[in-house]
Amino acid sequence: MNKLFATAFAASALLGSVSTIAMAQEWPQRPVQLVVVAGAGGGSDYTFRLLAAELEAALGQPFPVVNQAQASGIVGYTAYTSAAPDGYTLGQLSPIAQFTLLGQADFQPESFTAIAQFNADPSAIHVSADSEYQDLGALIEAIKADPAGFNISCGGTCNASWDIPFVSMLLGEGVDVSQLNLIPAQGSASALQELASGGIDIVLCSMPEVTALKDAGVVKTIAVMSEQRVAIDEEVPTVAEAIGTSYVGGTWRGIAGPAGMDPALVAQIEAAIADAIEQERFVTGMQDRGFGISYLNHEDFTAFLADHFRETDTVLKALSGN
Repeated sequence: MNKLFATAFAASALLGSVSTIAMAQEWPQRPVQLVVVAGAGGGSDYTFRLLAAELEAALGQPFPVVNQAQASGIVGYTAYTSAAPDGYTLGQLSPIAQFTLLGQADFQPESFTAIAQFNADPSAIHVSADSEYQDLGALIEAIKADPAGFNISCGGTCNASWDIPFVSMLLGEGVDVSQLNLIPAQGSASALQELASGGIDIVLCSMPEVTALKDAGVVKTIAVMSEQRVAIDEEVPTVAEAIGTSYVGGTWRGIAGPAGMDPALVAQIEAAIADAIEQERFVTGMQDRGFGISYLNHEDFTAFLADHFRETDTVLKALSGN
């Protein structure tokens, strides 16, 4: 009986393994939902729709983009990390550690299957075109004199990719950051509209996201938080050029799924993403709006995510005085 049981168990395990491999090979057999944790019209929405178009063309199934920006994206993250790990509900993975570290959610690196990163962009500092602060040095001095006197939009979640580098810069320049008025927004597009209407004084987001309003003469970018000037507008100085000290930082975007995805399926999706970002239409679309293509495979993206949690913890503790 034991021998028969062992033989049956081994056969069952083999069939299960074959079934799993077959499932991965057949993916996708129906539409694959891509959850974007930001509102329509912003950088996340744009880049994911570009990627979705390439995946649809290559794989023959729709990849509908669903915007779930509620609660600063926590709703979207929760939606896809709670889904079945079958590859049919995937989502945006961007700076996320702040939610857990601030007690807003309980995401850990292990909550995700980090499949591949495809984009990274530096943060930039934007004011209205008619602002009295047309250079970064003057703006910092004004904030230092009255830290609570400015409405500063994070362009999304506060304590994340755009504002942590900015706040770190202010710390380095002697500003009492505990008094800052940081205002979350449902994506950069809505924050920039508030800037244009006068409800916001400063928006922190990437340079590509302001192109239309900048071309219309409504918004001015006074500095970019990168080592070098950005090709989309080489007239914008780096922070180092503007104030003499370098501060860099920004955001990144990748595709992830729920925890527990089968490695064979992950490898297939990873390969599809790697191929998609090399297509001429995707490359041109990213370049036209100034978004950087930065690829990390599954293994490297997984390690990067763990580093992100550690680094964010260090920064937030420093900002709170701990």
